[in-house]
This record gives sequence, C-alpha cells and structure tokens, in this order.
Amino acid sequence: MARGGEALNGFVDSSCTIRGELEFANSFRIDGTLEGTVRSRSELVVGEAGVVQGEIEVARCLVGGQVRGVVRATEQVVLHATARVWAEIHTPALVMEAGAFLEGKVTMVASKGAAGASAMPPRAATAPTPVPAAPAARSREGSS
Repeated sequence: MARGGEALNGFVDSSCTIRGELEFANSFRIDGTLEGTVRSRSELVVGEAGVVQGEIEVARCLVGGQVRGVVRATEQVVLHATARVWAEIHTPALVMEAGAFLEGKVTMVASKGAAGASAMPPRAATAPTPVPAAPAARSREGSS
C-alpha cells in the first residue's frame, strides 16, 4: 500500500513494456519497462526489476530499479540501495540509501507548499566566534 493509505492504482509487471504517456491518480508501481512520460500528483514506485526511460513528474518517486531521463518530484525522491539512476532530478528532498547509484544533476527546489521559500535556506547573519589564542610558550633559554 502507498503512503498515506492510498491504494495501489496500477501495476506494470516485469514481462510488460509500455511506450507513451502514463497518468494516474493514486500510487502506481512499475516492475516492467516504461518508455515515455509519467505524470501524477501521487507516488510512483519503480521496483527492483523496473526500468523507466523518459520524463517523470510526480509528488513522490521511490526507485529500486533503473531510471534514465528527468525526474521532477514535488515532495520527495527516494533512491533505494538497488537503484541505478542516470537522470536530472528536481525535488525538495532526496534520500539515498547506501549502495544506490546516481549519475546526473540534482536541483533542490522549494516544495510547492512553501510559498515564497527559496531553494536553499538563508545563511545565518551572525559573525564567526573568535578562536582564543593558545598561550605563548615560555623560552627555556636564559631562565637558568
């Protein structure tokens, strides 16, 4: 079951290939191959055997398989340990498990729910704290 109690809306099995556009309302899982565009305001799961080549525009994208292309997620992208990704990723939150592979460009964007928020939080305007100097070493010469 998907996050937030959403039921799985659809499934592409490992023996299936889809070419074209895929749009769905609730969570969708791909264990086969999809070449084209995926759009949803919900969650896409790319299983360990799944391959997506093209453009993904979803709220959440969980990857355990392969993705090549562009990923735009309004909430989060999660790359599980088995993920192999060659993509340009745009998301406010990226989670990578140890072992995940990512080659490409990642752009951290503000989530749509944070109106007026910038992509990066502003840096604190405080002056750096001075580091106290170490006490001077006394010379042993001439102290006999």
